[in-house]
Amino acid sequence: MESKTNKNKGARIHKHFKKLGIGLILIAFLTALVIKLSHIEMMPTQKSFFKVFTMNGFILGLLFVALAKEKIEDEMIAQMRLKAMSQTFIWAVLYVILTPFVDLIFKDPIQSLTGQQVVIAMLFCYLLNYHSQKFSNK
Repeated sequence: MESKTNKNKGARIHKHFKKLGIGLILIAFLTALVIKLSHIEMMPTQKSFFKVFTMNGFILGLLFVALAKEKIEDEMIAQMRLKAMSQTFIWAVLYVILTPFVDLIFKDPIQSLTGQQVVIAMLFCYLLNYHSQKFSNK
């Protein structure tokens, strides 16, 4: 017979992946920062590859943090995750719809959003929502 804590209601990875995710985030951020501040000359294809590579490392790190299990994974945590995810989805839809209007007001021309930008924004929003709920319930 399974206990309530062993029922996995979603894709969760071991809690140690949170540390790995934070490490990936730091490595991606610091690498991009060092390259930017040192003004290393790169060809456009190298610059493009480097940008995609660091952004994907950043996204992977955020994903590891978001999917990592808590020490105690119970129904309340699952409910907070679900609420945070639904709020994030609504926020992401509004973000994608409103960003062109903000660009129209403050920039010229309107810049389109990349998938990476939307995913990073969603993961940040999810983590902020989830952790704010988690700490407000303590």
